[in-house]
Amino acid sequence: MKKILFICYLLVSITISAQKKIYGSEKFSIVMPDSFKRTIGINDYATIQFESTEPKPNSYGFLIFEHKDELKLADIKLDIIDYTLNSIEPYIQQEGFAYIKKPYVSYEKGFNYAYTEFETNVQDSGHIYFLQTVIETKDYIYQILQYCEYPNKDLMKNDFISIINSFKVE
Repeated sequence: MKKILFICYLLVSITISAQKKIYGSEKFSIVMPDSFKRTIGINDYATIQFESTEPKPNSYGFLIFEHKDELKLADIKLDIIDYTLNSIEPYIQQEGFAYIKKPYVSYEKGFNYAYTEFETNVQDSGHIYFLQTVIETKDYIYQILQYCEYPNKDLMKNDFISIINSFKVE
């Protein structure tokens, strides 16, 4: 009987020590200006999607986050500029693509931020301005992509920047 109890104890110990703990997302927040509201249908992979409301012109944005461990499993480089370029690749293929500001990195509030601004001018969707921000925390990569019609760029840019500046890991 003692041998059976010892074997059971040994099996349970081996099973417990062989398990790996996987952590979920960290707690983060962004603050949207009063002229924005949450929405759906902009990007199916996004955690948060938002759009402007009246009297602001139509503008949209979304936030996606990915765990660095999952990116490593997919053999994706973790360099923040490479991640930025990879995530805007579909836009680069569009007509009228041009950088307003090429990707650059800034260290703010304890995190690496990569910013880029670009435009596209596709016949179906028109002339669009994009502001993309990639934020690298200890365990996650966050991407905030915001866009509006190009003529509204100067009007909307302050709101876009206020959303970015409000990003916080709690």
